[in-house]
Amino acid sequence: MQATPQEYQFHQRLTARDDPIAFAELAEWLYSGLVQDVRKRAGYQADPILVEEAVGQALLDYYDQPGRYNPERLRLSKYLVMSAYRDFLNASAKERRVQAHQVSLFDPAFQFDELIEDLKSLDEQMAVDELWEVIDETFSDPVDRGIVELIVNHEHNPEPYIQLLQPVQPVGLPGDEQVRLARRAQYRVARRLRRHLEQWLARAHSGGDAL
Repeated sequence: MQATPQEYQFHQRLTARDDPIAFAELAEWLYSGLVQDVRKRAGYQADPILVEEAVGQALLDYYDQPGRYNPERLRLSKYLVMSAYRDFLNASAKERRVQAHQVSLFDPAFQFDELIEDLKSLDEQMAVDELWEVIDETFSDPVDRGIVELIVNHEHNPEPYIQLLQPVQPVGLPGDEQVRLARRAQYRVARRLRRHLEQWLARAHSGGDAL
């Protein structure tokens, strides 16, 4: 099915690269519906954070390369759902490998150090108050908020992360398991922060507000 007239109009605006609010308006129009469609396809037991991140990534990928989409062959909403669902499956598979203890902390698939470098780069593109505005909007859970504050303040010692996680972890875990879980929590929070910072910057560059 071809793109709807409204989808085709948005596609032309994005392809032209001369409309500073096109992406912001497109994201505002489609984001909630895409999240619902991907969550339905993934199953309602799916991690909602992974679903939202996948939708955000699909929108950003489309913004970066609108030429990969052919409006004569497919509706834009369906194209974005398919793209987001693929991203969701990849992220879910990585999560399962971590949970099954199949990923070493030094496995390239874990990519935590790369994540931190990405965050540093994104941080340099934002004012301090803008960074904390994104953090305030993204992290309402007190444990996750504490973790992101440690990350932003470049805390590398695992002990503060372990202390933050103790109220939500089983009692009596061995030390190496506590470190592994702390590392995993760092990775999850840092990935979520990176996604929201990327979305904020993309929206800011297009002249709109953050997602």
